[in-house]
Amino acid sequence: VYSTLDKLNIKYDRVDHKPVFTAEEAKSCVTGLIKGVRCKNLFLQDTKKNYYLYFITDTKKADLKLLRDQINSTRLSFASEEKLYEMLKLTKGSVTPLGVVNDESNKVIVLLDKDNKDTNVLLHPQFNTTTLSIKYSDLIRFIEYCGNKYIEV
Repeated sequence: VYSTLDKLNIKYDRVDHKPVFTAEEAKSCVTGLIKGVRCKNLFLQDTKKNYYLYFITDTKKADLKLLRDQINSTRLSFASEEKLYEMLKLTKGSVTPLGVVNDESNKVIVLLDKDNKDTNVLLHPQFNTTTLSIKYSDLIRFIEYCGNKYIEV
C-alpha cells in the first residue's frame, strides 16, 4: 500500500494506535489524533457472486436494500471472512478500500459514500494498528490505478 501511495504521489497523514476491530473502537482510539472523516468498511456479495467493498461514513447506517437499488444489484449480504481473504488478502478488522491493491482479478467493486467527496477520509493501510488520512479524490486515484471499478453512492 505505501509503495503504491508513494508511486502515485498521494500524500497521507498517519497515526499508529492499538489494534481496533470496529468503527466504534476506532472512534475512541483516533479521535483528535488525525483529521478526516471516520469510515467503516463492509465486504458484501450479491446473489450473483459479485463482490463489493462498501466504504461509508461511520455515523451512517448501511441500508443494503437501498444500496442494492442504487447499484442495480441483486440481494446483498455480508461475504465470508474466507472470501474476504481470498479476494483482498484482508482479515476481519483490517478491511480497507486500499486492499484492492491485492485484487489481481479486479473483481471487487468499491462503493464510495459520495458525501465524502471534498474531505479527507480515514482508513487502514491493510492492518488495524494504523490509520491513514488521505483525500477522497486520492482514494479514487488509488482504486483506478489498481484497476478496480468504483461507484459513488
